[in-house]
Amino acid sequence: MSKTKGGGSTRNGRDSNSQRLGVKAFDGTKVSAGAIIVRQRGTRFHPGLNVGIGKDDTLFATAPGFVKFGSRKGRKLVDILPPVEAAATAE
Repeated sequence: MSKTKGGGSTRNGRDSNSQRLGVKAFDGTKVSAGAIIVRQRGTRFHPGLNVGIGKDDTLFATAPGFVKFGSRKGRKLVDILPPVEAAATAE
C-alpha cells in the first residue's frame, strides 16, 4: 500500500500571463490627456495628432478630445481631435 496519495502529473500546469494588448479606446471615444489608446507590440498603429508613444509602443493621448482612427501614407494611425473640431467633423 502506498504511503502517499497520487500526486498527479507534475509536468503540466504552467502558462504565461496574458499581455492584455489591443485597442483600449475605440473610434469616437472621448478621452482625457494621458489615457491609453492602444497597447501593442511594434507599431501596428502610429501616433498622429495629439498622440504620444511610450517605450513599449503604447499609444496615449497627450490632450483631451475624441479618438479618430485613420490612415496616412499607407500607415494606420490614431489622432485625438479636440472636442470643438470633432463636433464639426460629425455634422
